Amino acid sequence: MSKHKHEHGETPKEMQPENEQAQTQNQENQPLVPEVEVQPGAEGQADSHAGAVNTPEAQLAAAKAEIELLKAQVAELNDKYLRTLAEQVNFRKRVVKEKEEFQQYAVSALLTDLIPVLDDFDRSLEAVAQNHNDTGKVIDGIRLIQKRLYDTLSNKYGLSRYETKGLVFDPHLHEAMFSDQGDVPEPTVTQEFMPGYKLHDRIVRTAKVKVTMPANPGSPAPTTPEPPAEEDQDTAAGEGDPGDSAS
Repeated sequence: MSKHKHEHGETPKEMQPENEQAQTQNQENQPLVPEVEVQPGAEGQADSHAGAVNTPEAQLAAAKAEIELLKAQVAELNDKYLRTLAEQVNFRKRVVKEKEEFQQYAVSALLTDLIPVLDDFDRSLEAVAQNHNDTGKVIDGIRLIQKRLYDTLSNKYGLSRYETKGLVFDPHLHEAMFSDQGDVPEPTVTQEFMPGYKLHDRIVRTAKVKVTMPANPGSPAPTTPEPPAEEDQDTAAGEGDPGDSAS
């Protein structure tokens, strides 16, 4: 009987179900995980913080802060723009003022050189007033003043006088005051009323001149008449011989 009890009352280890054996094996193979103690109220604080960020009041406050930052940046850029604009306006005013001053005082050197010529004219007029009959000295003095003035303008400032008489008419150099016709092949300057002047290579005043135009600009060249043909000569001789007509 004891043997029967041993066979039916106790279940050997090998006879345990497979699921229980697998669970036991998995528990043995799993690593030990330390238990974390959760403080009371921690989960509530995290949830409340996330909810505070997403609330309309928080979003409105963040938007207002961003708007204030953008306003500050716009104000800074506007200030820089106004400063740059003011500098440009001041620069233009300064350039205009310097240009006006240059135009006003650019001829100061020329005037300084012309003042002695005025002094020469004053002395010449005084000499004329003292010597009414000595016109030769007056003429010589005027010629000296003219030469001194021309030498100053020519040597120091590049002013030169150019000849025009006998040259072919050039509208860039000459201004025709009068014109006539003559025996010339092309329009030619035949008389000069006022001389022309150049400043270096630039014309500052054209010469006032008289221009002579060709008399027959469109007439063909004269040609030598050709002799008549031989037949025409014989016919003319036969018709003009009175002896032949009588016979």
